[in-house]
Amino acid sequence: MSYQSGPAPLYHSDRSLDYWLSPELSAITPTNARSRLRELASARGAYMGAWAAGIGFGGFLVLLGVVLTIRLGTLVTLPALGIPGAALAVLCGIYFARVQNRLPRTDRALVNRGPGNLRGALSFVAFVLLVFTGLFAFTAKPSTWQDPGALLTLVSVLAFMVSLLVVGIIVPATIASRSRESLRRKAATDPHFRALLEQDLATWRDPYGNAGYGPL
Repeated sequence: MSYQSGPAPLYHSDRSLDYWLSPELSAITPTNARSRLRELASARGAYMGAWAAGIGFGGFLVLLGVVLTIRLGTLVTLPALGIPGAALAVLCGIYFARVQNRLPRTDRALVNRGPGNLRGALSFVAFVLLVFTGLFAFTAKPSTWQDPGALLTLVSVLAFMVSLLVVGIIVPATIASRSRESLRRKAATDPHFRALLEQDLATWRDPYGNAGYGPL
């Protein structure tokens, strides 16, 4: 792995953690410059986004079970969807809390094929909804627009699509786009997490050169 930077970085042990975490240093460093802190923030954000999406999907299953129970008039769908959904939400919530408080492994390849920021996520969601509603508008019969039941079904489908897109696209993208600020805030407010960073700063060595530990 190669590292880019602005000015030639000092060897990481010559600077404190506060120096590498400083927003001022980050502001004068190219956005695409690589560093250990940025790798940690990116990996942490990716894991947090994935587990947050899992929490959202679990809640979505519970909500879907409730809606189907009301619409179909049967209690079968509630436990069938609600129990797995609740279990998924709880499990992902546990892992979300764990990854918040630990330094992630950066030697694993994290593949993220979704939008990497909130603007891209919103654009993608808007495009999907536009295509779906456009297809429905062109294929629906004129009588469909006068059928309250059909319109209610369309609104319900759109609502569930929006929910899925929010938990699966917007939430992970938002968390990933704010990963650096999240790590900086965590280091400033959590003594245990800061101690983990201090230990990592003391032991980490760039295997490909003399790159600095930061900036963030």
